[in-house]
Amino acid sequence: MAELLALPTAEKVVADDAPRPPAGGRFRPGTGITDARPGDVVLIHGVGRLATFIRFFQRLRYRSPNDRPLTYWSHAALVVHSEGYLIEVLHTGVVMSSIKKYRDQDYYCVRLGLSEADRRAAARFAFSCLRQKYGALGFVLLGFSLLSGDLFEVPDRGQQGCAAMIVRALEQAGLKFDRKPPDMMPCDLAKHFGVVP
Repeated sequence: MAELLALPTAEKVVADDAPRPPAGGRFRPGTGITDARPGDVVLIHGVGRLATFIRFFQRLRYRSPNDRPLTYWSHAALVVHSEGYLIEVLHTGVVMSSIKKYRDQDYYCVRLGLSEADRRAAARFAFSCLRQKYGALGFVLLGFSLLSGDLFEVPDRGQQGCAAMIVRALEQAGLKFDRKPPDMMPCDLAKHFGVVP
């Protein structure tokens, strides 16, 4: 972790000869993030069965025509270094990866107005989660909660889901959210940050 936090702060991350859209915002397949900063959030339109499954469950919470588009995002990750390194929660657990792996997918980089100290606090928390197991029980309980119409909150057992880890990291930076970390999904982050596809 210390090595990554100490890397030079190059301010551009672009994949190959990709077109260079403005910093932050939406990135269509084939484009790459410029000006990534620790603490920024990446919302991803995942592909495959798991992403479709997640979007189905998100639609149980966001049924209104105004909120329904928020369910477009099925995964989220936290930028931990300006070189495009992310920490994300996959079904295998909490891992570090490169934003370049999402080059062929539609994603959105939420640029947060955090201080340098708050960015470091969020990144430090995310690094502390590396190699933790995925919160499978929390995922199942969240599914039951959604099927019941959000009649109960998912108990916070400290396990990580993609949105839960990001919320916990950003709470270290002083941000507040309407829901507790285990009740958060990518669509909740999209709503909180006003990201509509």
